[in-house]
Amino acid sequence: MREWFIQRLEFPSRTVLNRKIPKKAFFTQADLSTSEKEIFTSQIEGIYLLSVMNQQSMNIPVFQTDDYHYAEVVWIYVQLREKKNINRIISAVHKSIPNPLVLIMESSDGEILMSTCHKRINRNDNTKVVVEHPTITNWFESKAEDGAYTKLLNALTISNLSFENLYCIYNDVHQWLKCEKLISLVGSIPVSIENREKVVYIMDKVQENQREVGQLQHEQKGQLDFGAKMEFHMKIKRQEQQINIQLQQIKELC
Repeated sequence: MREWFIQRLEFPSRTVLNRKIPKKAFFTQADLSTSEKEIFTSQIEGIYLLSVMNQQSMNIPVFQTDDYHYAEVVWIYVQLREKKNINRIISAVHKSIPNPLVLIMESSDGEILMSTCHKRINRNDNTKVVVEHPTITNWFESKAEDGAYTKLLNALTISNLSFENLYCIYNDVHQWLKCEKLISLVGSIPVSIENREKVVYIMDKVQENQREVGQLQHEQKGQLDFGAKMEFHMKIKRQEQQINIQLQQIKELC
């Protein structure tokens, strides 16, 4: 599957390593807890350094600001024994590598999950990074011949990404993976970067409204007065109507 993925996304040969990394290398680097080490040992079959993209291998400029230093984009491939404690594994891998990381996970039945997250320089200690909230896709069949996930993999093909600098190429991947959530919502993803930016903005609003609906539903359960329950019901309906309008806007852009 690793070789298939390398070919499918058309990794430049100079960036490809496809080299196994010992699990123990992550233990000290990320200062993993005993339970995290146990998860790595029992549930991960193997970890591979799939690709390293930098100025030397791809002739893409380094990106440096007060908040970000992107000198390499690292692609890591993890083969799992079972789909358990996925979020903990994702978090541990991201925090173990200071460079921006594209994480690809393969389940025992051949499904794929991908994750990215931006990393900022720690203002209190510039030798460390602050790991932002990760974007995590759903599990999907990587070798599907058509459909939304084919569009996603086409968008992620390396030659289709931005080569302006290493931040841009990583952010391109990050934004496309954020769009993966649309597949379960509207059945497709946008086909242009211009529409992608509009869609991601609207999708953030959808998620805010969905969180608000969840909070209102939780508060509604604690109400004993019928009038108060109805008031919460109407608030929930208004939020749901707004979500439906936003999803229709997304559909028109996909």
